[in-house]
Amino acid sequence: MDSACRVKIVLILVTVLFSSLICGQASASRYYSLDDFFKAYPGERHKLESLNRQVKRNSVSAISQQMDLTVAIVYPGEQVSDYWRRSYRSFVNRLAEYGIKPKVYSFFIKPTAVLSEQSEAFRRALATNPDYLVFTLDALRHQRIIEPVLIRSRPRIILQNITTPIKAWDGKQPFMYIGFDHARGAEMLAQYFAAATGGTGEYAVLLPGPGYLSDQRGKTFIDWMDRNTSLEMVSVFRTGIDKDKAYKATLNLLKKYTDIKFIYACSTDIALGAIEALKETGLLGKIKINGWGGGTPELEAVARGEMDVTVMRINDDNGVAMADGIVLDMLGRGELLPLVYSGRFELVEKGIEKVRLELLESQSFRYSDKGVENK
Repeated sequence: MDSACRVKIVLILVTVLFSSLICGQASASRYYSLDDFFKAYPGERHKLESLNRQVKRNSVSAISQQMDLTVAIVYPGEQVSDYWRRSYRSFVNRLAEYGIKPKVYSFFIKPTAVLSEQSEAFRRALATNPDYLVFTLDALRHQRIIEPVLIRSRPRIILQNITTPIKAWDGKQPFMYIGFDHARGAEMLAQYFAAATGGTGEYAVLLPGPGYLSDQRGKTFIDWMDRNTSLEMVSVFRTGIDKDKAYKATLNLLKKYTDIKFIYACSTDIALGAIEALKETGLLGKIKINGWGGGTPELEAVARGEMDVTVMRINDDNGVAMADGIVLDMLGRGELLPLVYSGRFELVEKGIEKVRLELLESQSFRYSDKGVENK
């Protein structure tokens, strides 16, 4: 292929990506970044630091008073990633240390579930008459599901896996946003790949469906690369959080681009699907691949040498933060809580020492490895 043709293809792909992400660019202004939020509300940073000190405690004492607590949880937990299942277990186990046995109604759905199915799960969760309702937000359609509930005093809404408050909700924000800052994780991976490649060459991107994750994990990564390196993105696919679709998309892109230096994957399921395709084509180890989140399936892939790097969430921090936040609120100390809780990340690379990996796992899964029902 001559250089003029190659440049034309790259320009077409970039134009397609720009068109597909333009909604993400527009929607980005709907959210506060963490830095912008702390500038607008400087007291929130101190509240976050205070709660983070509490969350890092590996145990708490039982509280003296009896508390009745009903919680409804709607999670996209039907996927390979164990993030959501571990979140549930860490939440329940932390509450147990406080001496609280909540009545929990959990509704686990696929991340690719159609809107009607998600709305039905949310409706069923509301019907349990919970004190607190835990949901996530990945697109404008989720915002529309949540908004009618925000004007009520009950249930209190906790939005998980999002740490960027919605500007339009100022004055009627949910009880808490809890998770890990996707933009920060994307930048950590971008810095890794920039160093690993010397900042030159070509790469491909596998995105989830349109929405918050693609914007925060995907667009943030691409923008960082454009600003700080000479790397060229030559192919991009939207696979959804679907291992099989990611596998097929990777086979498709590898038919055209065998000289790329890495594939940037935006979720666990996407990464594991890409790894299967790299194995099948004999390119595993020649083309780098990352994970996103550092749950057990990813750490096992890193240990086997199949995954080059992942950004590891100290997973149980988010379930613990939910439990600690609810307890403080029930004790009448809700004014101490930040609106946003954002947990810790660690970069885990292939070849990590076994002792170091075991230490990170013990920190990350300190509650979720305990024996609570794995829903």
